[in-house]
Amino acid sequence: MIINEELKQKILNRFKNKKIAVLHGGQNEEREVSLRSGQNVFKALSSFDELKDNCILIDVQDSYELVKTLKEEKVEYCYNILHGTSGEDGTIQGLLESLNIKYTGENILVSAVCMNKVYTKRIWKSSNVSTCDFILLEDIKEISESGVKDSNTSFNFPVILKPISSGSSVGVSLIKNKTEFDNVYSKLEDIKNYFLEPYIKGKEITVGLVKEENGIYVFPILGINPKNEIYDYDAKYIPGKTEMEMPAKLSKEVENKVIETCKKAYTVLGCAGLSRIDAIIGEDNEVYLMEVNTQGGMTDTSDIPEMAKHIKMEFKYLVLYILSLLK
Repeated sequence: MIINEELKQKILNRFKNKKIAVLHGGQNEEREVSLRSGQNVFKALSSFDELKDNCILIDVQDSYELVKTLKEEKVEYCYNILHGTSGEDGTIQGLLESLNIKYTGENILVSAVCMNKVYTKRIWKSSNVSTCDFILLEDIKEISESGVKDSNTSFNFPVILKPISSGSSVGVSLIKNKTEFDNVYSKLEDIKNYFLEPYIKGKEITVGLVKEENGIYVFPILGINPKNEIYDYDAKYIPGKTEMEMPAKLSKEVENKVIETCKKAYTVLGCAGLSRIDAIIGEDNEVYLMEVNTQGGMTDTSDIPEMAKHIKMEFKYLVLYILSLLK
């Protein structure tokens, strides 16, 4: 994926007289990450002379105020860098479509499906895309010293607890035994929003994909070596908590398997924008897809900018390319 001078100018000419709003912030647990992402995106767009006078940055805290601002400013395009609930689950997408404003990222349906990790995994499983089994927390029938089970599936400890519809690894826990499970379970406010996966020991990776004219472009695979036991929120966003391998140290055979698996996973979900798929390469060399993120972070420690840097793509051109995907 290369933005040469001709393509750059074509994109800038297309948007130079258009009012563009960068949406960031939000009112959920991922607010701080979104604020940092939005500042970076706004700075990148404003660095182009053709765009700097037409870009505004909006901290989204109230839907009524957002609609009011969008109308007053006569916004035509939104660069959506909201994360989590309301930002990437189809909610803001529906609001923008009702206002006839084009936006970056996936459409309402794809956003809603991909935000729900369980729906995502069900689609992958029905399409023979490799992902591990899961148990909804509310469906657990038995908890023993060795593990947990529902009507059809059983996992031995350790297990991973995940929220069904949150990003940035918020609420993710590694549970090693029944005592830890009981302790974590007792603190949950809504068990209907959580599920369990088996803990898969292996190499964590993340894969960036984006549609381009001749197919799907796959960024160099990023290897993730967290200093914490799992790649949790702190490991993602506190500098020094994770060592990144760029590119990931994989055999050519495994690398090709990852690329083909992720391309199929992206396609069956109906993705068309920039997405990032997280996976684990098990000790059996199998690829286990974990989840897909349709609104990846754009902070100084985020994964997609790191991938772009490896292919010598400046951050501002990555941002410009994402803007160009607007139809």
